[in-house]
Amino acid sequence: MPRHSALTLLVALSFITQAALRGAAPTALADAHESWDRGDYPAALKAYIEIVSGPQGDGALEEIALQTGELYRTRELTTDGRAPRFSPDGRFIAYETGLEISRGTRVIAAAGGGPAIDLPGVSATFSFDGRSVAYLKLGAAPDLAVAVRALDEAPLAGQNRNGLIQALNFQVQRNATITARNLVTGEERPLDAPGLLKTGLAFGADNRTVFFLGADESEPARNDIYAVAEGRTAARVGNADGLKGAPTVDPSGAVLLYTVPAQNPLRRPPAPGQGGPGGGGPGGAATAPRFGVIDLSAGSTRTREGAAPTLSSDGRTLAYVARAGAESHLMVGAPLVDATAVVKTTGRLDAPALSRDGSRVAYQIMPRDDWEVDVANRDGTGERRLTKDVQHDVVPRFVGANRLLTAVGEPRHRRSFLHDLATGTRVRLFHNNTVRTIAPEYQWSVSPGGEQVLIGAERDGDTVSPERGVYLVDLREKVTKADLLVRLRANLAGETALREAGGRTFGPIAADVRRIVSQVSTSRIFGYEKALFDFDSKHITRPGNKLASEYLFNAYKSFGYEPEMQWFDVANALGGKTANVLATLRGTENPELVYVVSSHYDSVAGGPGADDNTSGTAALLDAARVLAGHPMQATIVFASFTGEEAGLLGSREYVRRAVANKVRIVGALNNDMIGWANDHHLDNTIRYSNPGIRDIQHGAAFLFTRLITYDALYFKSTDAAAYYDAYGDIVGGIGSYPVLSNPHYHQAHDLLEFENHELIAETSKTTAATLMLLASSPSRVKDLKVERVAQAITVSWTASPEKGVTSYLVATGPAAGPLTVGTTVKGPRASLSGLAAGSVVVVKAVNARGLEGWDWARSRVP
Repeated sequence: MPRHSALTLLVALSFITQAALRGAAPTALADAHESWDRGDYPAALKAYIEIVSGPQGDGALEEIALQTGELYRTRELTTDGRAPRFSPDGRFIAYETGLEISRGTRVIAAAGGGPAIDLPGVSATFSFDGRSVAYLKLGAAPDLAVAVRALDEAPLAGQNRNGLIQALNFQVQRNATITARNLVTGEERPLDAPGLLKTGLAFGADNRTVFFLGADESEPARNDIYAVAEGRTAARVGNADGLKGAPTVDPSGAVLLYTVPAQNPLRRPPAPGQGGPGGGGPGGAATAPRFGVIDLSAGSTRTREGAAPTLSSDGRTLAYVARAGAESHLMVGAPLVDATAVVKTTGRLDAPALSRDGSRVAYQIMPRDDWEVDVANRDGTGERRLTKDVQHDVVPRFVGANRLLTAVGEPRHRRSFLHDLATGTRVRLFHNNTVRTIAPEYQWSVSPGGEQVLIGAERDGDTVSPERGVYLVDLREKVTKADLLVRLRANLAGETALREAGGRTFGPIAADVRRIVSQVSTSRIFGYEKALFDFDSKHITRPGNKLASEYLFNAYKSFGYEPEMQWFDVANALGGKTANVLATLRGTENPELVYVVSSHYDSVAGGPGADDNTSGTAALLDAARVLAGHPMQATIVFASFTGEEAGLLGSREYVRRAVANKVRIVGALNNDMIGWANDHHLDNTIRYSNPGIRDIQHGAAFLFTRLITYDALYFKSTDAAAYYDAYGDIVGGIGSYPVLSNPHYHQAHDLLEFENHELIAETSKTTAATLMLLASSPSRVKDLKVERVAQAITVSWTASPEKGVTSYLVATGPAAGPLTVGTTVKGPRASLSGLAAGSVVVVKAVNARGLEGWDWARSRVP
């Protein structure tokens, strides 16, 4: 399309100009960037290595570093940490660590070195002088132990896990003790807050008083701000009734700030299956957001209408967002006097951030459908837009006096950028330095001087396990040429191995796959999209849900299938019931083994859901069409699920019946939100639990389509979770890139005009190719056992259920190293020797066509 071609040309010209200015050979660098841009990573990486290693490498180093990962040196502090923050003097860093069942806080020196201090509790806050830390110290209360045990026994993807976390948090609020620790002497002292639930600790300016949010659990509709210190029992602060949020304290000691929440953050969570216990304040129409400012010297409270209040680091300036009729106003002023509207707009405003001295303010503004970030002087003059992305640009915060950090995307996949306010340039701040795996970011904390940034992220792309990493980015130090070459060579080796494996795996059926996927039609896909889009909302409470199910039934039938309407009762559905729509392509050799590919066809109640998820439904339909009449060895079920937006209802019902009927599902793909493009690329994200399926999908994309694929371990809160919960690690599928960053997500303006129909077609091709490989290959072998008797090692497994399996590959290797295929055997047993304890043993089956199993079964030598 012309827009894409123009963008590609502009990017290429920009690269050539930058390369010329920096002294690198412009043609070589521009060609390398073009290779990267179209997803030809081996060619790009080889060229980058040659350029960096050559005489002009210094001039191109920063540009290549930013193209392939990070520019600034980044240190991993932990792979299991949350809520990282600096002390106000910048000398210390704190972060929470451990799962919910073993939570604690670690304090380390920001400069590195010295022993870590481990605190047996959470919600740590530093004193302003950096000499003390206060936290909620966990004890051995019986109720706390019960909550810990319940969470420990719950599956990571279980539907009740969030409720169990809430129950544990409540027991922490109830049973923990506010404790102050001197970081110099190590002395600890408990602070007296008898009978109160407590959260949200904050030191006062005297470095002794600790403010916190407290409540009597018998009064769920009320809480208060309290102050406590050594030798002084907790006492209420301020004179306003009603609910309050956690306090923020002015470092000068003049004021304390809090928001007014819709619900009491200190309350007992509801029992499973029940609603909340109240505590949200009076019912009725929604009220305007409010916040409170407590004058600490007078003890008086002033409540103001407004949202997102923030104080400058010196405590002299307050900024917040208020509504005035149809307008949003950005209000700025001193904390204890009336603020002035310095920005007025009919659009939305949010998340103001003040520079350290309060002289400048940055804020989110929504001119149309997505958030942008503007910056202005304190009085509103000098207003200018920093961002112009089609994704959300959010959560601005100052990094020193002349730089600003912003994040791009939706909360489940944000990426941070650093803006130079003098030049207007923007660079990526954080990455995992890999080609394929995404690294969602969640939390950012800037050091007081603006030299360092703490980032909480899933650098390994694992969004399923509760652990997250904490990383320290040093803005004073950039990566070296040696660092960059190590990165480039590692990525080249990984990408080369991925492509070689993909070619080898698909080799026996490549011609068949190419013939089938060539039949995928963009025009047909648009036709499916338009028909479904015209039903408007397809939520189970809307008429469009039934209309869509009937359309899908007829579409599958027109392809030659005998589709099934899988009706089930749902109390709030229109007519009291809704239906999954299923079409089955029966296997020729192993019909009892089933691969399912699914997409939900419903949408949110308030919108037509062009991307979420008419896009996935359209791709599924055309994959079903081109595969109709071309059965594989195993059975393929095309499943159009209902009720995803009402709580994953359709997928749960389908899997419930499959388990009850003893259906042998051995692999599953689930596609959701695949049609929105943030730029000219045709790219999406593989969302998987099984790394074998992940690599098959990468191979399907680069061998048979124009799709560029990234990946993330990602299936929680999606229809794929039902497969995982019942059948284990068998999940793949595709979702958007960046993940969920479509600014129209769950909005009434999720319209067809924002969809890239070629992107949907390429994803449909990738899905069809993946299905052909999976359903033609042996599934992962089961019951792998490794036993040692003296020096002899025996490996055994259950024979593969597929007909036509002729042999098994057995590979071994060190726990953290490459694997080497050591032997090929005819039956489900092998004898090995010379392996150290802890070595990895993997096995996969091979069939008569030479197709290897799509995933290794894994075990370790005892």
